[in-house]
Amino acid sequence: MMRDVIAAEWLKVRSLRSTRWTVAGIVPAVAGAAAADAYTNQPGSRFELGDAFPPAGFLVLIVVATGFGASTMLGEYSSGLIRATSVAVPARAAVIGAKAAVLVALWTVAGTVIAASSFAVAGLVLGDVTLSRPGTGAALLAAILIGPVCALIGLSLAVLVRHPGAVYVSGIVLLVLAPQMVSTRRELPRAINHAMLLPAWQRLTQAYGTPEAAGDIYTTAVQAWLVYALWPLTLLGAAVWVHRRRDV
Repeated sequence: MMRDVIAAEWLKVRSLRSTRWTVAGIVPAVAGAAAADAYTNQPGSRFELGDAFPPAGFLVLIVVATGFGASTMLGEYSSGLIRATSVAVPARAAVIGAKAAVLVALWTVAGTVIAASSFAVAGLVLGDVTLSRPGTGAALLAAILIGPVCALIGLSLAVLVRHPGAVYVSGIVLLVLAPQMVSTRRELPRAINHAMLLPAWQRLTQAYGTPEAAGDIYTTAVQAWLVYALWPLTLLGAAVWVHRRRDV
């Protein structure tokens, strides 16, 4: 049964023309940002790996993936299709699980293409970006996974909040604005900052290396990976709990 539900959810996503345009548009956007960042540095710069994963491009990816994940549920709420889905699949947790599986698969593939393109473009410009550099593997993996992680967060927010405007605003505030508003100068705000997704991504892709090299403002790599895991899992668990108890 779960296979059929996943197939149905995949058909919904694949049938949307916006799916192809979204994925096709985000790849050159991030790669272009990587090229622009790489051109600002001289070859041999210590920030070369960071140039392969530019914040400007990946902030766009974060917003787009979050919005895409949210739209998979908001579209059903606005059209009333969620009622038919609930009748066809009474196990509501299975519906959320199927949507999550489709989003993870789609955005992992898209994230791989995006990260590889961005890395390759920076390498072509700088001429000295290789996979053998310390932290490169973790940075690539973090760049690949930020898409599916944000898509799951968007899906969860859509279930929890339901109202389109509030969902999109809350996603941008939580993932993009809030981390930049919380100071890292004092211990408590720093702990809050370290628990957010954007600083975790920055730690793995921008401030790679040892804690001494990364600096005190960043969390450890292990904590960054925990943030990657806990944000989508916690919100998705809450979304399943709410969806099973809410009248659609």
